[in-house]
Amino acid sequence: MKNILILLFLLSSLVFANEHRLLISGFTKHEHSNRSNGKKYNEFNLGAGYEFTTFKNYNEFYFGTNVTVLNDSYSNIQYTVSASSNIRFKLSRHTAISIGVASFAMWKKDTFKAGVSEDEAKYDLVIGAAPLGSFYYKDLSVNFAYVPSVSYENVQTVGFAIVYFGWTF
Repeated sequence: MKNILILLFLLSSLVFANEHRLLISGFTKHEHSNRSNGKKYNEFNLGAGYEFTTFKNYNEFYFGTNVTVLNDSYSNIQYTVSASSNIRFKLSRHTAISIGVASFAMWKKDTFKAGVSEDEAKYDLVIGAAPLGSFYYKDLSVNFAYVPSVSYENVQTVGFAIVYFGWTF
């Protein structure tokens, strides 16, 4: 099943995409500098990914999808798929900005459940939404997302901002 989903994602990117981008994940900044056990968060989240968008014209909405694999804030491998709606504004001949909102699904060690230690945490699906912003210069981009903190029943997360970089090919 996993291979079929990967194949569908890659085929859809070839059919619908107007823009392809390689991603390098960068760093995060958390609302709190230490985890509940007193350890510092890993804020250098090295990883890579692929993004495609339906971008055609400035000042019009377009959709984007990306897949990333990175080292998360607990130094575990995290797999993320996101879909976003964005609008891009041209600033000059070579520069532009965009804003948007993404929904995402992460397959990661679920360290957010109350009463579960980091060592006992199992991989689980975590979903959410995040506002986005990007700055483009020629074929390069710097991208920002903010994942807000959540406290609901036995799930508690710490909000964080993530910065990642892209190259259009």
